[in-house]
Amino acid sequence: MRLVDRSRPTASRGRVISPFRTLTTLVWMPAAPGRWPLVVFAHGFDVGPQTYVSLLETWAAHGYVVAAPEFPLTDPAVAGSNLDENDISNQPTDLRFVTDSLVAPTSPVAGHIDPAQVAVAGHSDGAESALAASLTPAPAGERRYRAVIVMSGQPVPGLGAMTNPPILVTQGDADTINAPAWGLQTWQQATPPKYFLDIHGGGHLQPLQAGSTWLPGIEAATMAFLDAYVAADKPPSGIAAAVSTAPLLSLQSG
Repeated sequence: MRLVDRSRPTASRGRVISPFRTLTTLVWMPAAPGRWPLVVFAHGFDVGPQTYVSLLETWAAHGYVVAAPEFPLTDPAVAGSNLDENDISNQPTDLRFVTDSLVAPTSPVAGHIDPAQVAVAGHSDGAESALAASLTPAPAGERRYRAVIVMSGQPVPGLGAMTNPPILVTQGDADTINAPAWGLQTWQQATPPKYFLDIHGGGHLQPLQAGSTWLPGIEAATMAFLDAYVAADKPPSGIAAAVSTAPLLSLQSG
C-alpha cells in the first residue's frame, strides 16, 4: 500500500527530497475472514521489511494483520544515496500515520482490522522508533498502542523511567551492533508488565532471519506476548511456557 503523509516533508542532511513522506507499506493478513489485531513493524537501519519476512508472515498466519512500512530514508532500496540514519527521529510519527491510515474507514484493509487491538514492534533503530511511538500520547480520539515489542533496541534518549504499555524486549547477548546492556536497560526502565527475552549466543540480526536456530523460539514467545496483551485471548503465563521449550532462550519478567 502506498501511503502518503502530506503534512511532513522528507529531508536528508538539510536537503528536502520531497514535500511529502511516502511510506510504501507491506501488509500481511490472515487468510480467514474477520477482524484481526494489528501489529505495525519498524525495520532497522540500512535494511527493509523483507529482511524480516519470515517472522512477519508467521505473525500473520497466527492471526494478526501485520504492516511494515518502508521508511523513506533508512530503507536502502527506497533511500538510495539519500540514506540517512538521523531520520529515525521522524519514524515514530510515521508509525502512527501508518496505523491511522490502515484503520481509517477509507482504508481497503480496515474491514480486516480490529482498531481496538493494535501493537507496535521494531528491530534495532526500528525498535527505538516503536518504543518512542508507544510512549507518545495518542492523538485525540485515537487509541494508544496496547503493547510494544523492542528487538535489539535501546532506551529512548533522555528518558528515565517509562510509562509504557506492556513491553517485550528481545536481546542477543552476542550483539555487537546494539550493546546487550542497552536492551537490558530498556527493560529495567520499563513499567510492568514487562518481559526480557535473552537470546543466548545471538547477534544483532541473524536470530530474526529465516532458518536461524533462535527464530522458532522468538516467534513462539512474541506470539504468546501478542496473544496475552493485544488479542487478550490467552493468559500471560503462555509467554514463559513458550520460552521454556525453546533452546538458547531465557526469560525475565517484572
